[in-house]
Amino acid sequence: MRFSKTYWRGLAIGLVASVFLVACDGDGGSGSTSSTPVSTTGVAGKVLDDATGLGVAGVTVRVGSLSTTTAADGTFSLTGLTASSRVTVVFASSDYVEGVRIANVVADARTDVQARLVKVGASGTVPVTAGGTVTVPSSTAQVSLPANGVQRADGSLPTGNITVNITPINPAVDTTLMPGDFLTSTGSGNVPIESFGALNVVLTDSTGAALNLRSGQTATIRIPLASRNASVPSTIPLFYFNTSTGLWVQEGTATLVGSGASAYYEGTVSHFTTWNADQTYNTIIVHGCMKNAAGAVVANALVSSDGIDYSGTSSVYTDASGNFSLPIRSNSEATIVGVSGGYLTNTVRNTASVNDITLTDCLSLGQSGAGITMKLTWGALPSDLDSHLITPAGDHVYYSAKGALATAPFANLDVDDTSSYGPEVVTITKLMVGTYKYSVRNYSGYSDGPIATSGARVEVNIPGRTLQLITPPTTGESSNTDYWNLFEFDVSASCVVTVRSVGTYTTDLPTIPASTTPQYCTPS
Repeated sequence: MRFSKTYWRGLAIGLVASVFLVACDGDGGSGSTSSTPVSTTGVAGKVLDDATGLGVAGVTVRVGSLSTTTAADGTFSLTGLTASSRVTVVFASSDYVEGVRIANVVADARTDVQARLVKVGASGTVPVTAGGTVTVPSSTAQVSLPANGVQRADGSLPTGNITVNITPINPAVDTTLMPGDFLTSTGSGNVPIESFGALNVVLTDSTGAALNLRSGQTATIRIPLASRNASVPSTIPLFYFNTSTGLWVQEGTATLVGSGASAYYEGTVSHFTTWNADQTYNTIIVHGCMKNAAGAVVANALVSSDGIDYSGTSSVYTDASGNFSLPIRSNSEATIVGVSGGYLTNTVRNTASVNDITLTDCLSLGQSGAGITMKLTWGALPSDLDSHLITPAGDHVYYSAKGALATAPFANLDVDDTSSYGPEVVTITKLMVGTYKYSVRNYSGYSDGPIATSGARVEVNIPGRTLQLITPPTTGESSNTDYWNLFEFDVSASCVVTVRSVGTYTTDLPTIPASTTPQYCTPS
């Protein structure tokens, strides 16, 4: 551990997929396949491959009976929807696990919905008559099917072989990969849950028709343990995801087997969907407010949390006075961030408490043209990756010089983590004219694990543009190259931002220019 390095984390957007509203001047994407929409109310956004950050073409995007497909770059638009605070948006592709986002759809606007899809982990075949087991290579994920235990949706029995697609989902690395929004329904309403790992299983017959377990039949599943929580229960409830409602439903239990990287939860299930090893928890409320760069309150803005010592999220909207009351797990830490009109606020972290919390300062949106954020996350190893931002005026923003949001350099390392996963978030609230440079350092060192295989990713959010996901190059890294240089971006006098990809590994940090008096841009 380095001297005085804090343990901040943050920025969970996209979990409840209502990120910002975009203009209603046309459908974009590839359009709806249904009849002419009755209104411009709808959703629009982009679908990314979780591993590569690239757009995914040909994904079916469905809300109720309306659907469309993503374009070559992964973008889509679907209008003609009915305004509602909980709209289930389903993303389906044969190569990926079905994704689901919950959107707050506003009348006469298109709500931005970003989705990340996980590729199918493994595919195998077992005989219908004998059943069998399929395992994901280099994983404890597994499913064991009974003999003569499946049927088609119409109740007919298949012959030959069953094709089994099985995929583990790791919420400790990225909570946005989980379908829905970590809510389950109880007699007292919807309550939050935290995840200790999830598994998706899809069965088809030789013709591609969907299969599921017959009535009275069960299968055994193994869900790899994946959690930010240091306290792992020996037994845990199982929940399955209901695509129709967008909620998790409790059914059955699972038992922890093994330890460390080999640990998994084993249980029996009576049907297949995405299964989740979860538990509910007690909550406290974080009270706060949101203001823009001019100090005015911001109403109807999304505020989200992402657990630091637990794998779970929550989300609410600010009221007419810009205030919000956000539930998080009691006696726990979480990051809190707001978003409105495509602009992100700074990210804050609460202090663990068993009582409700009131934030001292309002979340603050950046100036027009600013509000740029870079969010770094990674896996268990290496344990410590660091964000580094170099400004045009020669400022170096990193763990030892975190910067500031309200004064020069108007760039700040909001959060910092030294014990795996992240996130680390850099926010820029006011833009200088010139060139910014952004890099990631493997502070733990190559021997603790290379960046290329760490699961590292950086989300770049520039207001008015689609969220960009950047993953590390697979070649060029060695024990002597501590730095991954991601990109540079130029800012014009009128605040036009031009991003240039770099994508290299180097021994040293990019050159820091000599300190100069900054010139700030003015939006045209």
